[in-house]
Amino acid sequence: MKVIGKEIGDALDALHEQIQSRLRVEAELDLRIEAFEREALSNVRWGEDAVTIELHEGVPTHALPHVFAVALQHLRQRLDRYPDVRRPPGEQEETAPALRQALRELVLAPEAEMQIAALELDQEWEQEQRHAALKEMLREPPESWSEPGSDGEKFMALHYARFATQHPPEMWEGLGKTFAETLSGATERGEAVVRLIHDLGWGTPGACLQSLVAARDELDLREVALVEDRRSGELH
Repeated sequence: MKVIGKEIGDALDALHEQIQSRLRVEAELDLRIEAFEREALSNVRWGEDAVTIELHEGVPTHALPHVFAVALQHLRQRLDRYPDVRRPPGEQEETAPALRQALRELVLAPEAEMQIAALELDQEWEQEQRHAALKEMLREPPESWSEPGSDGEKFMALHYARFATQHPPEMWEGLGKTFAETLSGATERGEAVVRLIHDLGWGTPGACLQSLVAARDELDLREVALVEDRRSGELH
């Protein structure tokens, strides 16, 4: 199949058709795919008549199937009523959206990866991009990231937990040591989050809900993030 003008082969034909069919039947929405140029590799927009998957036009063709597959899995998570992270009422700090996104990805990203693991899609380019980005963040981090209880420390603790959970071990070994040497407080808090989500898991909507709430509470982010159980509509 071809997406954003690039031929990506047929590995995702069945998954694409399945998600497209479910959207039409369960949500009465069409599925659209468009190119975009913002910072993220992909984005999903839910509209009144369609869901649009946006894929960064700068992603190399060989890496595009994995980026696209993850976006399709995020649609599947919503259709399957996996939990989401919501904005609480009231005023929010500028750092709040980034904290919510980091919390969301900490749990829902590995669940998505688990679902597409059998496809053995090429992730090397993405892993290299994430590795280089975190390495740059650790080069000269602002002092606020080392301040106990700060949003910066919490944000980096979420980063630590995600990399420790998802990054290839051979790539994380050295980077993890640099992280610990540079941001010891965020490392310690991140390790606590890793233990929680490994114990609770992410294999079901209920497990994801428990992991999101546990990670949120471990980092004292209740004023920044509410966790929605899409099965009941309840906010935690």
